[in-house]
Amino acid sequence: MANKTEKTIGHLPLIEYPWAGEIDRLLESVSRKEPSFRAFLFDAVMSMAYVDATAGLEKNIEYCDNAIGGYNAHIGFINLCSQCYENNSWQYQKAVKPESGALGKLSSELILKFIQHFSDNFEQVCVIGGSDYADALIIHKNGLKILAEVKSAPLITYPLLIKINQLDAVKHHHKITLTSSQLKTCDSALYLHNNCIIPLGKTGGENWPFKPFVDFMVDNKNADAIEQQFQTWLAAREAYITKNRQSKIYHLTNACGSPPLEAKKHHGWPHKQVISDSKTSAGMDRTDDIKKGIYQTLKIGLTHKGENDFKTAIISNLPAYRHNDDYLSPLIPMLWGMETDLKTIDGQQVIFREDLRYVFDYIITLENPLLRELVV
Repeated sequence: MANKTEKTIGHLPLIEYPWAGEIDRLLESVSRKEPSFRAFLFDAVMSMAYVDATAGLEKNIEYCDNAIGGYNAHIGFINLCSQCYENNSWQYQKAVKPESGALGKLSSELILKFIQHFSDNFEQVCVIGGSDYADALIIHKNGLKILAEVKSAPLITYPLLIKINQLDAVKHHHKITLTSSQLKTCDSALYLHNNCIIPLGKTGGENWPFKPFVDFMVDNKNADAIEQQFQTWLAAREAYITKNRQSKIYHLTNACGSPPLEAKKHHGWPHKQVISDSKTSAGMDRTDDIKKGIYQTLKIGLTHKGENDFKTAIISNLPAYRHNDDYLSPLIPMLWGMETDLKTIDGQQVIFREDLRYVFDYIITLENPLLRELVV
């Protein structure tokens, strides 16, 4: 058993990223204990991780007449300009995203960093990754070893606003030609919708965009602005869960699908283009991720069957809000066993309870986790 444990131990979350210290500073400053606020923070930090991990950012900036706060350009991670949308225009702007491999690693390590920080009883949280059968190992202070599959994704991916100096007759939502050196001299901001901006300073600044974001979040004078941003996030979560297309914020959430017909009729929306497809579903809500998570926890359980100090988990920032009832709820009370464990008792074939395991022991999320007897 020792060899199995030693083989799976990896590295601490985000240790390979130069901006990890800024995330530590942010999480150490958070006094609010609401699970939803932590989930909101995850989205904001993940949005900046998108910015940081996107190659050729300077090649994807578009001029926008509707940008606020002195900014005049927009980079988004859904196919809709948020500034134009809030000004009642369905303006298509192709989403910018990091490569999927880099994105998966980022989101997994970031949620593990949050889990590590906000748990009083997890003595160690390690990233495994690679080709191993588990993504993470958590060691609980009670001695349990939790091997987990990690599937996380933001509910909202916030766009970036840029202030470009000396624009030469650039048309609305045409690309701006910049070099990476020119971009480093531009002011920037994270746009959290409903006219909420977090200034991020020059894009070439130290640990940009993380340091200026954390500076803003830890400053008590910004408490009212942060609360407004949080309330917008809560409204977005509700609209996402219920698929409420009547809510203005709905079309700024991930996995919101296509715009209404009027976008194509009156705003020139490209044929067959969506705002954001189901592959970007929030948390662990993507059905392919749920299926893989269930399979991986079964595989981990099989590998460690008979070892009572090993448990299985799926880890995410948010639960499967849209697909829980169809995919996960029916499996929560389900137990499985091996044919080789069958015993004959009074002429009946039975498997004793100690030889049975849950499909997954826990679903560890920032909101509404499934923890059974586990104290985190």
